[in-house]
Amino acid sequence: MLRHKEPYILYHNLLGFWPNDIRWYELACLHRSSSIYQKGRRVNNERLEFLGDAILDAIIADILFHRFDDRKEGFLTNTRAKIVKRESLNQIALKIGLDQFITSELHTSSHNNYMFGNALEAIIGAIYLDKGYECCKKFIETRIIDTFIDLEKVSKEESNFKSRLIEWGQKHKISVEFALIETIVDQENNPVFQSQALLGGISGGIGIGYSKKESQQNAARTALNRLRHDKEYQKLILSTRQEKEEDTVVT
Repeated sequence: MLRHKEPYILYHNLLGFWPNDIRWYELACLHRSSSIYQKGRRVNNERLEFLGDAILDAIIADILFHRFDDRKEGFLTNTRAKIVKRESLNQIALKIGLDQFITSELHTSSHNNYMFGNALEAIIGAIYLDKGYECCKKFIETRIIDTFIDLEKVSKEESNFKSRLIEWGQKHKISVEFALIETIVDQENNPVFQSQALLGGISGGIGIGYSKKESQQNAARTALNRLRHDKEYQKLILSTRQEKEEDTVVT
């Protein structure tokens, strides 16, 4: 069947194939700020985002399982987490031009706005419903992985800053804690968390994120960079260990 209408051409250019039912893709690009009402209920891309998130996880796991056939489960899990994190999906959505398709009433200037990455997950959900798993996998492999992601490079990138900081603390006998400073909401009413990394009771860095885990990871990354580049700060933190040892000796 020849697709001659402009929306089909635009989605073909975005996706690399002709949609069967374009309504799925239009729904995937409908942000909740522009929700419509059908049969008495509010309709937007959030349900497709939920589905696409699960499908993306499964397909990335499938790809990694076969491309890294000699690596263990922990490696595969960590590599997948780096690929599907919100920041990465947001950047990919912008690179493929998905932002030009989204219907939203919100300003998108905030660097923490993940509207585009969420829409990418919704698009993946739409592809799955419209064309099936194999087409979905091909889209993710050719349009995302092979075009924008160097799997070898990503697999070697450091991402679990929190674990590294805790390991550093254990090695040097320094307590490492994470404290939630505050929770606010962004322009879309999503919760935004601000956490602080504490080393020996001393602030090491503050991080923000759309989950407590993300904010802690960002705080840990700041603390690690500070330990690496600020020798005076490192001495200060290590001195807390000495003070604790002296306190232990005193009776």
